[in-house]
Amino acid sequence: MKVKGVLLSVASVLVMSLSPLTNMFSLSSLDPMVASFYSSLFSALFCLLFLWVRKKRLVLVNDKAIYLLGVTNSIGVVCQYFSLFMLGPIAFGLIGRFYIIFSLALAVFILREKIKSSSYVPIVICILGSFLVVNTGSSNNNMMGIVLGLLYTFLFALTNLLAKKLVDRVDSSIILFYNQMTSTVLIGAFIWITRGDYKVFFAGESLLFIVIAAFCSGFLGIILFYESIKYIKFSVANLIRSLNPVIVFMYSYPFFPIEITAKFIAGSVMIVVSVIWLNLKQE
Repeated sequence: MKVKGVLLSVASVLVMSLSPLTNMFSLSSLDPMVASFYSSLFSALFCLLFLWVRKKRLVLVNDKAIYLLGVTNSIGVVCQYFSLFMLGPIAFGLIGRFYIIFSLALAVFILREKIKSSSYVPIVICILGSFLVVNTGSSNNNMMGIVLGLLYTFLFALTNLLAKKLVDRVDSSIILFYNQMTSTVLIGAFIWITRGDYKVFFAGESLLFIVIAAFCSGFLGIILFYESIKYIKFSVANLIRSLNPVIVFMYSYPFFPIEITAKFIAGSVMIVVSVIWLNLKQE
């Protein structure tokens, strides 16, 4: 059973690591804000299809938390696409590893959980590694990309924390649907108000890449991860997810090559090692 769990978790990483690359392809001809709209829309449709396959009814959830979750997710999705556009898939994938740091911080300040003092060392290593990976002095876009990437990661962690408070009362597929549908409405309304032209929603061939990304990251990858933690520890599954930047690099480098400097290698190793270290400390 453990082998099955590991294989499912590895499959989840392999699938989800495709999304930064396919999203980057879509951004070659599509505005990041519009890409955010379509990403949320198709993720919601995949959730709805999954509910239909499972013969689950879509029920009305009268809980403010589920809509708050949609608000945090919508802002996070927009930050994700703008950060990806500014940094590229490789650096973006590494910055995304801050998720575990923000998850721990939220657990301490909101859930009142205790963090081990020994965890502070890998947190500092992760922060230092991120600034080695992205040369903030060379471009204003890089600095803004880092800020938006960190904000996206924080909001993603906050969204998952809010979802955790609902899963005991509401089916996870329904939570995910409400999350993505609320994001679709909010982002769509913002685009319509600020742009005032329906033609901005025309995606053309870029739409295919967004559909693939929504399927991989917003649906299949998550389902595989949920299945994997039935057979292995949550901490072990997260250790496997630490491979994400490595897989993103392998997928992306042929299409979006970057200069592999000693500083980049050192920073990448520091981030991956610190994330693995943090996961081990939480067992």
